[in-house]
Amino acid sequence: MRKKGFTLIELLIVVAIIAILAAIAIPNFLEAQVRSKVSRARSDLRTFATALEAYRTDHNGYPPYGWEDPDIVFQPATEPQFLEPHWLTTPLAYISSMAPMVDPFRTQAPSVGWAATEIHWRLYNYVNWDDVRYKTTAFVHDYYGEWRLTGSGPDTWRFNSGIKGPDQLPAFAIIIYDPTNGTISVGDIHRTQKDSQPGKFG
Repeated sequence: MRKKGFTLIELLIVVAIIAILAAIAIPNFLEAQVRSKVSRARSDLRTFATALEAYRTDHNGYPPYGWEDPDIVFQPATEPQFLEPHWLTTPLAYISSMAPMVDPFRTQAPSVGWAATEIHWRLYNYVNWDDVRYKTTAFVHDYYGEWRLTGSGPDTWRFNSGIKGPDQLPAFAIIIYDPTNGTISVGDIHRTQKDSQPGKFG
């Protein structure tokens, strides 16, 4: 009696079919992951913004940005621009955990040394315009309001701040992420006091 089994040709055909299905499925899966992270980033920035406004109500001003180090005094910073978590988590919890402050696209540590700890390089970018030298520039307050939050977007963990905009102010002309340019495309995800999803110059 002859035993039934798969021939080499049949096995090769099955392997080829599986490879074709994987080639179709894996890019779609990776793209779905990116879309999910973009949605999370926008949701996080909304939560972050609500916490900032609640803080302002209680303290008549927004928290500063910069870092604190046990061995160094408070350092207002031009880079990195982030918010020390304790301003919104203690003693009053405007945000119940640090999760909404962590950018899902910022996964790499900096390549150079900073006084800030590594986790700070994973936070969303935050600027309180009253803290910086541009606070008297009308364009900033007219366009952004008193603060700006930025997520780095899917193209890179670094922020795209090198493009010059109105009045040749490079810090303000940040490219806006637009999924219609491609799910993984250049641009940052923004929220400002004046606009939940700003366009034009960021």
